[in-house]
Amino acid sequence: MTRKHVIVPPFRDLDPALEVAERLLAQGNPWLAGVVSALPDEHAAADRLNRILAGNGAAPRLVESGKGWRLVHVTAWPGCGDLVAGASGLAELVVFGGWRRIKRCAVCAQAFCDRTAGCSRRWCAGHRPHAGSRAVL
Repeated sequence: MTRKHVIVPPFRDLDPALEVAERLLAQGNPWLAGVVSALPDEHAAADRLNRILAGNGAAPRLVESGKGWRLVHVTAWPGCGDLVAGASGLAELVVFGGWRRIKRCAVCAQAFCDRTAGCSRRWCAGHRPHAGSRAVL
């Protein structure tokens, strides 16, 4: 059996924009939720994310290349607003970790970013079983 090696994104390098994206997703932001709802169609999700960025005056764009997705010119600046910062954070996450890092909770369908090394998280923060408890979900 051959195992694929999982590349873990440099999450600390992606913060604080990724933290903003996670907060907005947890709050049910309709624009970022629209990006997630387009998945698994990566092109439709990228189009929605690019429209958010362009519509708010930001320059980064997701572009598909032969080996995956790449980010063209990131422009997150102080005071740019949470939506632009969050969309930029999601775009950077996609570049480093792929669309598989953006998921929906198995219990409530809330969107979240999977920061686990194995990309194995299945629940949002509110439904994630805690160590020591054996909650049945």
